[in-house]
Amino acid sequence: MKLLSNGQFVAGVLFSGVAGFIDAASFLGLNGLFTSHITGNLVIAATEIIGIGGEALWVRIAVIPVFMFAVLLTTVLARRHQLRLAHLISLETLVLLLFTISAFVLDPPHHKSANNLPLFVTGSLGVFSMGMQNALMRESLGHIAPTTAMTNNLTQFTMDLALISGLQSRARLQLSFQDLDASRTRLIKFGSSLLGFTIGAICGGVSTAKFGLISLCFPLMLMIFLSFKVEFVFGNNRLDKKIK
Repeated sequence: MKLLSNGQFVAGVLFSGVAGFIDAASFLGLNGLFTSHITGNLVIAATEIIGIGGEALWVRIAVIPVFMFAVLLTTVLARRHQLRLAHLISLETLVLLLFTISAFVLDPPHHKSANNLPLFVTGSLGVFSMGMQNALMRESLGHIAPTTAMTNNLTQFTMDLALISGLQSRARLQLSFQDLDASRTRLIKFGSSLLGFTIGAICGGVSTAKFGLISLCFPLMLMIFLSFKVEFVFGNNRLDKKIK
């Protein structure tokens, strides 16, 4: 069992960093709307149903089918049309560009309409981009830990950390070197996503609080870099294969 490659580690950090930045920025700039953490939207929507919270209930519910459609579209493009990895990343980058433009032009925090339409349009584009990334991780980049949801990542990271550190000494004695090697690989794999998401969320929160949603240009530039330099991260051999 070989350890995680440098490219896989970098990809985990960069993609999860983008997701963390966008999630924090959208939460602060779009009335508490999550773009990648759909569970958070469901919880807040439930509180708004009973009269606690803001007035964006329908928006939080409406972005759920948007997320589902993004996942469906990405899956179809990857499986049926067998788009290459670079094309799928470029498509996600295009949606993220539209999200950034919409956040700047519509400016939902300062131009709220009675029906929250600017919030819905802008939020839907952000949710769509993260829905694509979520599906992309499963369909085309399964060797990388999920980059938009951290609960399962943290669970697996903690389990492997406890195993390798010797806290489960009896279980460790029964493991082969190959099993320990696999645990170390998972530790790096899931740790890269946790690290990237944490750094991205901190940067997203700080920059959005200081500059507003125009700070979305930062993750956008990172995605543009990944679109044009995807071979730098994944290697030429990965690009020569169509996504199955």
